[in-house]
Amino acid sequence: MSPSPAGDIVFRLDTIDQLFNAPDINPFSSEQIDMLGEPAITLIVRRLMVSRSRNWKGVKLVLKLPADQITPDLEAQTREALRRHAAAKIEDNRLQIRLSRVRSLIGLGLVTAISIVVIAVAYVLLNNVFTTASQIVRGIAVATISVFVWVILWDPMEQLFFGWVEPRLENNALRKLQNLEIVVQPKS
Repeated sequence: MSPSPAGDIVFRLDTIDQLFNAPDINPFSSEQIDMLGEPAITLIVRRLMVSRSRNWKGVKLVLKLPADQITPDLEAQTREALRRHAAAKIEDNRLQIRLSRVRSLIGLGLVTAISIVVIAVAYVLLNNVFTTASQIVRGIAVATISVFVWVILWDPMEQLFFGWVEPRLENNALRKLQNLEIVVQPKS
């Protein structure tokens, strides 16, 4: 992958299949796609996610292929395949976000109930059983319970508040991808 002077996204592929299918990792290759062993679509989406540009009009996705693999209708087929892939991935990400929220809410409910039980048991123990314990011991017990509750609440809260961010950013990049002009050129 290399940016062109006009800001176009350029990928050199050995076959059009490398757009969607990962090649074997080849650190001896001079092509990024071969070195990383990832499909070009993953690298394209990542590049779109990182870019801060809001204006993608005029930017092209240039796929450079061996001349013998370029057919007259390859650009149209590739454009349609990219749009179908992007639409399917956007829908999958939406489902992933919904599933993540449901799981997070269930997890949050469970750990909240566990936290309430632990706090109640600690309250009973500290006020009835350990009444003669020193303030230091009681303070350590309260601090330990506080850390325990904080730790078990952390993951479901984090997932609920931030789990949707990555798929949402990917969906934004996929929408950009759907609108890019696709150009297939022979490798030079």
